[in-house]
Amino acid sequence: MNDSALRLKNPSVTLYAFHLCQDLSQELEKLRPDADQLWQHCANLSQPLGIPDLKSLPEKIPSPLSQTGNTPLTYTAPLQLAGSPLTVQVYPVKIHDTYALDLTLSCQNTVAASQFSHFNPQGCLLASNIQASLGQTLVLYGEAVGTPDEDRTLADACVDGFFQGTDQKPEFMASGQLFGSPIFAYDNGKEKPKEQGHLLVWLNRHPETLKLVEKTSLSFFNLLCCRSKILFAYDQARWCYRQTRGLYSQLEQEVKGFKELATEGETGITERAPGGEQNSQSPPKLGDLGGLTKTKRSPIDTSIQQRPDTRLEQLKQKLTDMPSKTFDYAGYLRDMEDHKNAIATNAHNYDYWLEKIREHSLEDDSIKFLEDFLNQRTKRFQKQIQTDLNYLKPGQQLLDQMLGSIRGIVDIEQAECDRALEKALRDKEKADQAREKNLERWIASVGIGLGVSGISSQTDAKPVESVITQLYSKESLDCPTAGVTPCLTYSVVFVLFHVGVGAFA
Repeated sequence: MNDSALRLKNPSVTLYAFHLCQDLSQELEKLRPDADQLWQHCANLSQPLGIPDLKSLPEKIPSPLSQTGNTPLTYTAPLQLAGSPLTVQVYPVKIHDTYALDLTLSCQNTVAASQFSHFNPQGCLLASNIQASLGQTLVLYGEAVGTPDEDRTLADACVDGFFQGTDQKPEFMASGQLFGSPIFAYDNGKEKPKEQGHLLVWLNRHPETLKLVEKTSLSFFNLLCCRSKILFAYDQARWCYRQTRGLYSQLEQEVKGFKELATEGETGITERAPGGEQNSQSPPKLGDLGGLTKTKRSPIDTSIQQRPDTRLEQLKQKLTDMPSKTFDYAGYLRDMEDHKNAIATNAHNYDYWLEKIREHSLEDDSIKFLEDFLNQRTKRFQKQIQTDLNYLKPGQQLLDQMLGSIRGIVDIEQAECDRALEKALRDKEKADQAREKNLERWIASVGIGLGVSGISSQTDAKPVESVITQLYSKESLDCPTAGVTPCLTYSVVFVLFHVGVGAFA
């Protein structure tokens, strides 16, 4: 089919973008630092759309932004399609903790499907440029020209034209009918909100369609907001899961190292018997700690056996390093629970707004693709997060058990080291006391000997003279008249005698 046959009347492109402006970590009513990022990126559209006034958009948005009742801002682009100007209408709104943007580009004329590229110059409306933290949805709308048999071909041509010159074209996902007109859904399957490419092509073929669209515009807006929040929460839960799995692997090595280290001491860790076969699809389990029991020393690591203080220091280091990791582990698990609750809450809200849309739907309408998101994808998200939690929660319990075991071993070994040190100090003190007593005895003995020798030397020297006289009967002891030799002999014998008396004492 040639390009001229694929045409639409009064086409428009609406960008629904959603950006988180508040979160639980902040005080109520306090905005995130990047809350106005959505308005800034919208203002950046001034260059590709050729609308200088759009640059001042953030200054024109009231603060605080109300939930409803904000006045749309209208701009006219210099670009014309088939002789008609391109009109840009910006409607900012705050939906609970989210800044939401309804930006509509429209043209009152009949254009070819390929001319949808003019609504997206330089790919300016794609998620990679808008950078909305919660994601976005694009709706291509127009009154179909041609037969209903051509609707799918026309929708594909509109998508081709809109993504002309880019490599981010989404794939066809589903189709249905809303308010009497066919609607086609396209998606690129990306998980990250800033990479998602969700697009709807809505071809007006019923006289009531436009009127019902206006009646349910707020419900449709909120429905898409809930959808984005669900996808965002799931993406965040998957991110937490990946972070936790990384810690899981690190801490598993810590457990193995701890078991090897613990078995080197007199108090070790033994493995429990496995309770059953592990599912091959489940992530690896952290090493089983088992119970504390008495084990023999292993002959493998002699350095640890020879230096128990080294082993104790290694255990203390683990006790220092691991709490921060286990705290992060528990924090990620808590966040996964929060994201699971966020999905459940927004799924409930999604169903509420979907019911509001059903209230205005026509008899032949079929919005199964909207219902499938709630009944299939959302439930699959919740089931996946719960499965991840079931795998990871036992790891947290095991880590807590390991920390408790390390503390127990460290306390026991520290007490043993303290007792050994105390005993060594007592033994040293006893040895010092014994040496001091011996020294005192020697000092006392020497003092007594010197005292006795001194006293003895002061007494009458007749015994010494008698001995010398017997030895030298022909010599006189009258000094100095007796001569040098007798006098020296007498003096030496005298001294030796009294020293001997002192030594004997």
